[in-house]
Amino acid sequence: MANISLKELKFNESENPRGKILSTVDKKLKLNHLEKKNIRILLEKRKKETNSLRKKNILENIIKSLDLSLNHEINDSRENNFRLNLQETNWLKRFPSEDWVDYLIYRYNLRMFPKNQILTKFPPYVLIEPTSICNLRCIMCFQVDSSFTKKEFMGMMPWNIFKKTVDEVALNNCKAVTLASRGEPTLHPKLPEMIEYISQKGILDLKINTNATKLNEKISRSILKNNVSELVFSLDAGNKETYEKVRVKGRFDQVLQNIINFNKLRNEEYKQSKCITRISGVKVLEEQDIDQMTSFWKEHVDEVAIKPATPRWDSYNNEKYYKKEPCTQLWERIYVWYDGKLNPCDFDYKSFLSVGNIENSSIKEVWNSEAYNLLRKKHLDKKRDNCYPCDRCPL
Repeated sequence: MANISLKELKFNESENPRGKILSTVDKKLKLNHLEKKNIRILLEKRKKETNSLRKKNILENIIKSLDLSLNHEINDSRENNFRLNLQETNWLKRFPSEDWVDYLIYRYNLRMFPKNQILTKFPPYVLIEPTSICNLRCIMCFQVDSSFTKKEFMGMMPWNIFKKTVDEVALNNCKAVTLASRGEPTLHPKLPEMIEYISQKGILDLKINTNATKLNEKISRSILKNNVSELVFSLDAGNKETYEKVRVKGRFDQVLQNIINFNKLRNEEYKQSKCITRISGVKVLEEQDIDQMTSFWKEHVDEVAIKPATPRWDSYNNEKYYKKEPCTQLWERIYVWYDGKLNPCDFDYKSFLSVGNIENSSIKEVWNSEAYNLLRKKHLDKKRDNCYPCDRCPL
């Protein structure tokens, strides 16, 4: 087990746990007057076409957001009002206008409904785990928990579970999928086929998180060809020594070369690719030089972001937090593990909170189930300290 304590990390609850974008390749990322005008016209048109008062209010709030300043935080649940962030603006600039309204409605629902505990019929965001296996042992990750990295928790997602998951996501008009969770997705031998299958289903926001150690040409071509919207590289330093101290078993030079190779392919053969690349670092050591990291990686990716470390390398033995606020993830997302287990979050990486399995239930059934709603009710009733391991989570 890594010798890290919560005190050493100085976890700051006032920070956005999902991070902040520190650098973006496009310095003129703000929407210009004409772009705002065109978006407004499309939103007003949809507003006139809908008979739902609730949808009209959502569209009106999105219209108002066009005049607000740009937010550099990533999906910040602390904000009371919807305000476009860099991630959303970048998407709008790269993807066709016919998808703008649906994308903005999905983003509004994803960011505003959970903080107001509004339950949708289907989760706004589904994270699919190709594998729980990882080739690294990052010091702030649950992969360092030896009670987790054993046979009962390790495996690769079979195609039938993957297909059933994606088909249901598409059937229910869910717009957001991430291929990643507890393990490293590029270790799955069928990842390129998975990406291609999802691309045929009308998913507007497909993201892949990777440590980039196994990012080869075949995977890169699949990402670029199938318009993955975000490729997120999980690394936390702009130099070999610090990187390899945090991302144990990783080789800095190899990761850098893999990212350079990806960029070369994108620039030479896939110039029309809409994929945005981002470094997503975790602040876990005092010696991490965030300015140096940002300066180094901004030459190789579209965005550089940093977030505070969440104490989840041994979630179940954390001290109790006694938080009273409900966890927004219960209204925001669901995880589909490699074996079909459905879980509310990956802080609970051993699935104590799992309320079903896609092999014998649907995501929609589990999302609206009595067991899931009971967990939500405990959070709403300020009884998080009676939920394990929710009582050990600072989020």
